[in-house]
Amino acid sequence: MKNSLLADIDAADPAVGENDAELHVAVRRMAYEARLAVLAEVVTQKPWWKRRRAIIPLGIAGVVALSGAALAVPLTMVVNGTQVQPDVDIPINYTTATGVHVSCRYDVYVGDPAHRSASDERLANFLHTHDWDGIGQRIYQRALDDPFVPSPDDHLEVNDQQTRDQFSFTRATNLIFEEMPREFRSAGGATDCSGQLR
Repeated sequence: MKNSLLADIDAADPAVGENDAELHVAVRRMAYEARLAVLAEVVTQKPWWKRRRAIIPLGIAGVVALSGAALAVPLTMVVNGTQVQPDVDIPINYTTATGVHVSCRYDVYVGDPAHRSASDERLANFLHTHDWDGIGQRIYQRALDDPFVPSPDDHLEVNDQQTRDQFSFTRATNLIFEEMPREFRSAGGATDCSGQLR
């Protein structure tokens, strides 16, 4: 069923086979807005602590806290049904106004693993060699400067400060894509950042 769903998603991609930079930017924007919509999705009837997807990350965090070891849990990235290694693992480090130091990461992969173009390889090389120092603090600052404010149409069941902070942070990670050359903004990413702002 999972492969069938991925095939349906691939078939619906309007940018497949196209070399139109504006179309790729529009598709990237649509994916970004879909991610925000998923974050705003109505919470299921079970309390958050009983849902399986919440238990696994908490369990990993508990193991890290108990062991005291630095543990880098790999982010899983799947593109068109193929698990891929990211082209770049961007460190997102920042300090909040209250003095909390936050370290997480944002992984980026370029293109389709079955059809990587020369343009994809150039962008992957750019991402790998680009100086990402300070991007975390800039993302944090943008999230503060441009906070997410829910509208009545958002129908958020959970509308607390932490949720609004997470939305603000997710929007601010668009700074990563703004660092890329305009003609190459056809990449996807995964993150383990929680969006902590306070």
